[in-house]
Amino acid sequence: MASVAVVGAGPGGVAAARRLRGHARVVLVERRGEARYLPGTIPTLLGETPAERWSARLSLEGMEVVPAGVREVSGKGVRLEDGTTVRADAVIASPGLALDVGAVPEAPGVFAFWDPDGAGRASRAVRELREGVVAVVVSSLPYRCPPAPYGLAMQLAGLYRALERDVRVFLTTPEEEPLEALGEEVSGFLRRSCAAEGVELLTGFRSELDSLAGGDLRSRDGDSLGFDLALVVPPHGRSRVLAELPGEGPLVEVSSRFGTAEEGLYVVGDAAATGLPRAADAAAAAGVTAAEDVLRRLGLLEEAATHLPAPECYLGHGGGRYSRISLRYPEGLPPQGRARVDVEGPSTALAAGFEEAFHGWRALREEATSERLRRSP
Repeated sequence: MASVAVVGAGPGGVAAARRLRGHARVVLVERRGEARYLPGTIPTLLGETPAERWSARLSLEGMEVVPAGVREVSGKGVRLEDGTTVRADAVIASPGLALDVGAVPEAPGVFAFWDPDGAGRASRAVRELREGVVAVVVSSLPYRCPPAPYGLAMQLAGLYRALERDVRVFLTTPEEEPLEALGEEVSGFLRRSCAAEGVELLTGFRSELDSLAGGDLRSRDGDSLGFDLALVVPPHGRSRVLAELPGEGPLVEVSSRFGTAEEGLYVVGDAAATGLPRAADAAAAAGVTAAEDVLRRLGLLEEAATHLPAPECYLGHGGGRYSRISLRYPEGLPPQGRARVDVEGPSTALAAGFEEAFHGWRALREEATSERLRRSP
């Protein structure tokens, strides 16, 4: 039987592995054998949930899960950190983007993170702040979950308002317009939403991260913002396992079927250079597309399709209210097709959608566990 290795248990990796099973031997490699639900970052930071809630132990039917770190990938296999090799006829890599936390100076009141574990370390400082200024800092582009800093800033403003604390919340971003790639409708919606929640939005703010050590945040244009607490989305870099592949900055050049310059090696998810948003459903559609192309190359599928994503993002506004930004691609993928964007909310009725998305994510990663529970008396 043909063998395919999948690196990473994010949306792209899991979708690829699920599509491959039954047709090939599938080996899924993920450090510690567990996955993290990244949208849990904000509830963790706000002190609503512990970081552990947003993790799932991988228990997937019909494939082998290898709990190990990866040192190198190629079209012929995966080299693990312990020196052993998982040999394969093709490899689909979905390692995501690497957080360059070291680019942010260690200083009092400065926290660099963009995952639930990092948010857990900053949560106490968020809850203990009585007055002053909180700066939510988008340090550079690209970064994963692009709408999330706006939701973070709005929910922080709502938290301090509910606690009757005199805290101002700023959000800085290097973009001239919020999420400008999605068009004027989304940019205008985010501007209006931030203003309604009392968040002061500073666009075109290209941060000099070294200045954080001195207790203020300066931009390359000479602007300065004092703060009592800085929550920094750190620069995102390329995963070291993809270091040798062509592409600009952190992103890897891929074909329309997500193949790379190296035969037999595919890259999906946040690390792939596409016109798609860095969202879970976009990564999952890419994973299925890559998996089918692998099966076609191996003679196990007659024809491979290009799968169109339907990304949805839930954005918190504070007070239990959420909005939903939905994208559809009726004319095909970029650059030929443009996204149709719909914005709903904010509304408390959409809060259930956030929880449903999490439970759906967990179910896809704990299949064997769920099956055992269904079979138990």
